[in-house]
Amino acid sequence: MKKLYYFTLFFMLLLCRMTSAQTKIVVLSDPHVMAPSLLVSEGSAWTEYLAGQRKLVDYSKPLFDEMIARIKDDIQPDLVLITGDLSKDGETVSHEYVVSKLNVLKDAGIKSLVIPGNHDRGSNANAVSYNGSTTTPVPTATNDWFATTYANYGYGASSDREATTLTYACEPVEGLMLIGVDSGTDGTVSATTLDWVCDKAAEAYATGKQVIAMMHHPLFPHFTGVDTFVETATVDNYATVRNRLADAGVKVVFTGHFHTSDIAKDYNADLSKDIYDVNTGSLISYPCDYRVVLLNSDLTQMDITTASITEITPGDGFSTTAKTRLSNSVKAQATAKGISYSLIADPLAQAFVFHAEGDEDESIGAQTLLTTYGPSLPEALKPLANSMLQDLSNYGDVDRQDKTADRILSITMPALTETITMAADGWSTYCTGRRLDLSKTDGVIGYIVSSTATNKVVLQQVSIVPANTGFIVNGTSTSYALHATDKAADDMSSNKLVGTLVATPAPTNTYVLSTQGGKAGFYPVQTGLSIPAHKAYLTVPGGARKLEIDGISTDIQTVTRSTQSGDRYYDLQGHQLMRPMKGVVITKGKSFISK
Repeated sequence: MKKLYYFTLFFMLLLCRMTSAQTKIVVLSDPHVMAPSLLVSEGSAWTEYLAGQRKLVDYSKPLFDEMIARIKDDIQPDLVLITGDLSKDGETVSHEYVVSKLNVLKDAGIKSLVIPGNHDRGSNANAVSYNGSTTTPVPTATNDWFATTYANYGYGASSDREATTLTYACEPVEGLMLIGVDSGTDGTVSATTLDWVCDKAAEAYATGKQVIAMMHHPLFPHFTGVDTFVETATVDNYATVRNRLADAGVKVVFTGHFHTSDIAKDYNADLSKDIYDVNTGSLISYPCDYRVVLLNSDLTQMDITTASITEITPGDGFSTTAKTRLSNSVKAQATAKGISYSLIADPLAQAFVFHAEGDEDESIGAQTLLTTYGPSLPEALKPLANSMLQDLSNYGDVDRQDKTADRILSITMPALTETITMAADGWSTYCTGRRLDLSKTDGVIGYIVSSTATNKVVLQQVSIVPANTGFIVNGTSTSYALHATDKAADDMSSNKLVGTLVATPAPTNTYVLSTQGGKAGFYPVQTGLSIPAHKAYLTVPGGARKLEIDGISTDIQTVTRSTQSGDRYYDLQGHQLMRPMKGVVITKGKSFISK
């Protein structure tokens, strides 16, 4: 088994060497570290606690030590993310042990960021020391204590904190915004916290950063009926959280809690944006997984590889012990639900082991199990079995059902530029979730509509356009790449254009930029027709046949038909000039006085 680890490690390191300037991230979850001092002496109290546990708490220290050693000596990433349940049950002494090991990575120049899980703070009946047949309660972490203790690991001055929870945002790698979402002890993200998270995500996305998130509870169900076994299998009100995060520009969320390595893809409300929940198994539950994530130089490609700790010392049979512990705990959990579940406890345990291993649809054993037991299952359990063993999230939902690889996966991240396709006449409207600096793109001039009258509109030139704002683009190429920026946007208070991020039914008195009969202007559209996504329109009462352009660009047709190479010059009426004339002249989007 050790050979398998080294082969996997070699493969991951080879990937690193093949691509320059990559960002390498290790993701692990649920180490549930128990400080050695909590086991004063073994006895019945400790034995009874371990009975039926799928968590290998008795191995938590050596497993965490082994993980830290691999990170420091072998993988050597730029960043480590731990998605909660760092401690066994919130004991301060266990957290202090975790921090002592993270300090080892810090001293080696490796950054680490954490987020709390449901076992990491507050009162917990299992937060005790064990001494023979007795247990003694020990101090547990509070929110304030947690933030102070992990000040170097997400809660320091370099992070922005949300006031009510342990949620934060930071930029651990230039151009990469990481948002750690505190999902509490029961998987709840309050409306206040969600608003804060989405504002931070949208702001980062708008300025051209990639945005990823991590939280403890899974973002959405990875198989149908999962809540039959685990009430907190997902974050509460998951559809709302999923939709909001996707709309704010979050493409990938790293989660834990469920102790299995499963990646699933879902979508926002209108299915226009996809979002991945990369759920990573527990370090102390079979198969003891962790992830290695590689981001390319411009952060637009994410490659995920999964590895496991299969032995702590050579030939110790640890992987078999871990697998048996998981199987036995699922059987016990099923039996406790009553006679109907107890009769199928064995196949349920086998199914969950296949699920924990991931990529169930590629497992001959998993498919044999489904074929053998699937037809005889109670009707209520068939969707669960089909969903789990065929690795189908949103099973039965034709619009959302998806099969995603669990252990090795490449994800294309959002592009860091916006590509606009120009209309044939060289004019187009646009709207995006990014703040754009038009001055970075040669050959482009941007405008807003600053005022409207019965038959006319006036254009105002702009350079830096805020996110979610409609504007006009003029150029002679068929398409342009527009660049995001963190510079302050131009004043748009006079802008009459309405931007659309999604297809929108046209309101009454809607006008769109178009060329009709060889004349460019704003023309009325029928109420209820759809304005395409990422476009802009005007709403002007009065019922005019068209709105001609007045002011800076009276004759759009003349301007846009020019294909002359080199600098272009215009007078204040928008007429193209063969050469600069005396007076105020416009070129490259700027005005100057020609003498």
